[in-house]
Amino acid sequence: MRSILAQILISAACIGLFGCQTGPNVPNDIGDQSVIVMGFTTHSVQPYEGGTLYTGFIADKLDGQDIKALNQSQFVLVTPGEHKLEGRCYWKLRGSLQFEDDFTEPGQLTLKTHPNTVYTIQSDIDEYKHQCKLRVVERPHP
Repeated sequence: MRSILAQILISAACIGLFGCQTGPNVPNDIGDQSVIVMGFTTHSVQPYEGGTLYTGFIADKLDGQDIKALNQSQFVLVTPGEHKLEGRCYWKLRGSLQFEDDFTEPGQLTLKTHPNTVYTIQSDIDEYKHQCKLRVVERPHP
């Protein structure tokens, strides 16, 4: 009982910490480039059936080329234009009494970027339908 309560409290603290983050340190001067940022909701930690559920998205290809894997709060500078981001959504359950197989689902998104604009990628994985859904939040870069 005590270990389950401790696990819930630790998970709640992690969720609280992720909610407090303000974002990556994108340079002020990006020229006429665009910024693609992996949003904070691309990684989620929550209590689930006596364990901890980790879900999220990792991007590993940009315009068909392998890139250093981007995950929570990381970013890449790109030239304005059409870009295709590819990667995988993941679902992992870790518990002391239960083990579930991890699984990943491919995810991809094509977006048209404009100069001096930040595109934050948000993800959602539906473990029952085996779907990775990606969406973009666009805002001007200060």
